[in-house]
Amino acid sequence: MGKYDDYVRPLTFVDDGYGSLRQKVTMDSDFLGIDAVIEYGTLWCAGKIGSEPHIPHKHDFNQILYFFSANPDDMSDLGAEIELYLGEENEKYMVNCSTAVGIPAGMPHMPAEIRKMDNRIMCMTVSVAKQYSETPIEATKARFQNKPLAGFDAKYRKQFIQVPFIRKGPWSYGELNPDDSGGALGVINGRDTGFDFIIMCETLKKAPYRFGPIPDKPHVHKNPEILIFMGTVLNDITQLHGEAEIALGKEMELHTITRPTAVLVPGGLPHNPLTITKVDRPFIMTDVRPYGMEAPSRTTP
Repeated sequence: MGKYDDYVRPLTFVDDGYGSLRQKVTMDSDFLGIDAVIEYGTLWCAGKIGSEPHIPHKHDFNQILYFFSANPDDMSDLGAEIELYLGEENEKYMVNCSTAVGIPAGMPHMPAEIRKMDNRIMCMTVSVAKQYSETPIEATKARFQNKPLAGFDAKYRKQFIQVPFIRKGPWSYGELNPDDSGGALGVINGRDTGFDFIIMCETLKKAPYRFGPIPDKPHVHKNPEILIFMGTVLNDITQLHGEAEIALGKEMELHTITRPTAVLVPGGLPHNPLTITKVDRPFIMTDVRPYGMEAPSRTTP
């Protein structure tokens, strides 16, 4: 058993049934080792999201709600239209491209409904808390009927971050790394939503491909990060269809990833090189930093 084996965790999937996440993963604070809860999975059909009575709720912690495509050729195109209510006024918004919603502690949100679905989609929530909880806010169904969509200058518009996925070509990291996976990168910086978080989502289409401006050296961050390796075949996201290798610790202990996996990187832990070694079908790596991002520091093992 390796020293850092516990930081490389294959994911277990469950099915929450109609209206909820199918093939869902839950990573609670015990799993992650930090005060955060991350869930992700697939939404398979149109209709109400969640369970009855479909009323707003709020949390005493910050939360990120992220709807995104799994189409590696166009990750910005969600392939669905989602109606979501936000704020004390229950402003109504329509999500129709890959979008993250930053929900500060105490802000009412929901209900949500998929009004149209052309393709199955992914959904992720990041709750910045040791344990998930919610407080329901009583409201009648009439409150949400015939409500117009919020305008461009609506009060809560800044909570919605539409995520453009930009082609990440060779030399993206600079002169020391010419690698190209053929994919695209979407970066979500949540500071404008009222709290600091970062989510980076990258499609991976070919190998070999190394991450980072100095791809053969480890680095460290002050804040923790979670690297999640995700499949893109939404009929069965329990399969990765690829392979990656990551080195952890100053010993550069090497770990191989062949299935959907979360790599937990505590603040201060040297990590990398990270290399995509095999791609049978395109897959995704999502880098979640619930407490925000700072520039990495170089380290020499």
